[in-house]
Amino acid sequence: MTLRYRGAEYATHTTQVQLAEEVIGQYRGATVTRHVAKNLHADHIDGLVYRGAKVR
Repeated sequence: MTLRYRGAEYATHTTQVQLAEEVIGQYRGATVTRHVAKNLHADHIDGLVYRGAKVR
């Protein structure tokens, strides 16, 4: 997908995140769960520019 912000175009890279559901307890008789990411990692974006300066 190509996006545009203030005239600058850039492409996004969507990643698939696998989720696991974890039961954390009960509240008023209902089971409470939360979603936990299994393979979460942040990729560094090459060529990122913020206000005219390159970000490392």
